[in-house]
Amino acid sequence: MPKGHILVGFSGGVDSAAAIYWLQAEGYRVTAVHLLLYGMPDQSRLQSLDERATFLKTPLVVLDRRELFQEQVINPFTESYLRGETPNPCVGCNETVKLKILADLMGDMNATGIATGHYARKRRVPETGQWTICRGKDKAKEQSYFLSMVTQEHLSVLLLPLGDRTKMEVRTLCGHLGLPISKDEESHEVCFLEGEPYPKFVATRQTRALPKGTFIDASGKVLGTHEGYFRYTVGQRRGIGIADETPYYVTAIRPALNQVEIGKREALYRTAFQVRNCRWRVPHQKTVMGVTCQIRYRHKAAPATVRILSSHRARVVFESPQRAITPGQVAAFYREDCLIGAGVIEGPVA
Repeated sequence: MPKGHILVGFSGGVDSAAAIYWLQAEGYRVTAVHLLLYGMPDQSRLQSLDERATFLKTPLVVLDRRELFQEQVINPFTESYLRGETPNPCVGCNETVKLKILADLMGDMNATGIATGHYARKRRVPETGQWTICRGKDKAKEQSYFLSMVTQEHLSVLLLPLGDRTKMEVRTLCGHLGLPISKDEESHEVCFLEGEPYPKFVATRQTRALPKGTFIDASGKVLGTHEGYFRYTVGQRRGIGIADETPYYVTAIRPALNQVEIGKREALYRTAFQVRNCRWRVPHQKTVMGVTCQIRYRHKAAPATVRILSSHRARVVFESPQRAITPGQVAAFYREDCLIGAGVIEGPVA
């Protein structure tokens, strides 16, 4: 007797394939769901997906959700850059597109749960009985950060079969099975850019004129001109084009004034900032909490204090200065290995 029917987000790569295999091994009935999210459908790609699903002995459902992806991911991505931010579209996409589509499909497919190939775990919060996300076993690969904004509604039905496994285990499994995947591509680029530089992508998807502006230092002194503030992100070194004994870095972006503030490397290190759109996974009756805070995917979480300002806003102060606290990125708050909340970084940082 199958344990239940699980809908698995299926990219066709080794991670989602391994997730399907292990769910089947545990006794679940599985349906692979592949989402068309951007670009034109590639028939050879779809044929390859069908072959892989057949190899895994699972039905394949292909859904065209390009319109939703445009609305929920691409448009906000462009708008965020035009606000002078640097967004992380993958975090939002998991909640507003991928998991939402799978969860909405459960009723029609008589499914009991959904699953992805993320290297993360979930655990109940003792105080509330609700679920939260925890770091995966593979510390070099773990992806809890990308699930930091997932709602309780989707988290409650989500299975994460790779959370207690390593990437090496996944590769070994797929090699042992002879899974017909030519190469395991590891990409941390934004998928829909497809190699296109993000400034060009943003510039061609908005209608208002974006004139040249000025580079300034922290005192407001004009140091040069730039081609458009949206082409820069906090921490950036290349593309500034102002020679000096030591390089300049982007330290802040001021879209209302069409200014990009630049400074030396030490100016990138700051301690305090605010977050909006907070989502909490533990009770926060206390207005001040000690956490470790991660401000981008490859950032090593550092000790910080979070002061709750309202149900959706907070102020964060690191114990020691951190490099390039970037507006638009997600700040994820951990207690030990488990998420207790997350929010979007606002700027300029203090």
